[in-house]
Amino acid sequence: MSLLTDYLSDPACVRAWQPREWNRFLPLLRESRLMTRALCLAEAADLIDAVPARIVDQMIGARAQTRYVQVQAMRELGHVLRALQHDGIRVAALKGIAYRVADLPLAQWRGLSDIDLLIDRADLARAEALLLRSGWVVNGEFDDYDQRYYREWMHEVPPLRHAARETEVDLHHNLSPPVSRVRIDATALWREVVDVDGPGGLPVGVLSDCDMLLHNAVHLFMNDELRGGLRDVMDFRDLYMHFGALDAGFERRLLDRAETLQCGLPLYYAVDTAQRLVALAPGKVMVDGLSRHRPSPFPRLAMRWLIDHALAPDRTALRTTALANWLLFVRSHWIRMPKGMLLRHLLRKTMKRRAPVSTIQETPG
Repeated sequence: MSLLTDYLSDPACVRAWQPREWNRFLPLLRESRLMTRALCLAEAADLIDAVPARIVDQMIGARAQTRYVQVQAMRELGHVLRALQHDGIRVAALKGIAYRVADLPLAQWRGLSDIDLLIDRADLARAEALLLRSGWVVNGEFDDYDQRYYREWMHEVPPLRHAARETEVDLHHNLSPPVSRVRIDATALWREVVDVDGPGGLPVGVLSDCDMLLHNAVHLFMNDELRGGLRDVMDFRDLYMHFGALDAGFERRLLDRAETLQCGLPLYYAVDTAQRLVALAPGKVMVDGLSRHRPSPFPRLAMRWLIDHALAPDRTALRTTALANWLLFVRSHWIRMPKGMLLRHLLRKTMKRRAPVSTIQETPG
């Protein structure tokens, strides 16, 4: 494992570090977007005196930036809620913005780059049109093929960005693509959504405790190329420990919910990864319950190798890390699309790369 995973598992390890370790640690910390989390861990363990002052200063700066971005995101969420709720559209917050509106411990350190929202599919087109009329624009150029890619095959519409404030909003109608191998019943999600007070007292939904963890697992291990990286693994660990401390029956409820939503395999990978990389300690109920979802030895060991080299390299920019990321990228697309659709999609990507831009009539998403 890496110095970063050593620190996230047991921050006290830094008391034995020399300048060589700190010089290797800092680039890993920056790359993982865990500067603020690292500061909170050092403060909680009374280790600030063991961290070089130059690194503490960078951590403090990262926390200030995180808090600024959170304030801007909450303000933007308020604008979105006012635009949509006036027309009776219910909104649920996802991922980083959800942790903030739900006032979870993660909000102390969790940064975010955009605002992820869940909208009922029946309301999605109306919600998108309302935002487009209220100052948001499509964030990028999307032709007919792109539009079809998003609207028929993906679980979200093309991202939106406010023309003046430049904050990005992603509207989802599900947690996984409708054509992927992991198909989640969005109606079941909405039945468990809980409303909390959002910006200005406006109501906004958040996923249930179990669904937050399952969304993290699906996002990280089934639909993306480990894009969120180690930060998402830490999110999973922190959510797991927080909700588990509140409810002794949480692990059983999480297993049952994974069965309902057919998310047993991503939950297995999430627990296994958090256990190995960041010292999550699942109880016997979870370990026994996940045994039925354990893959056979070859795919299990292959995934461990890929995850470790993508998320926990000892240095940045290693060839093995690039290879692991590429293989996970290929795996994510294999899971997202049926074989025929994937082959057609990759063919279009290849044609776009090779042909002059001016001659391309359609481009992939």
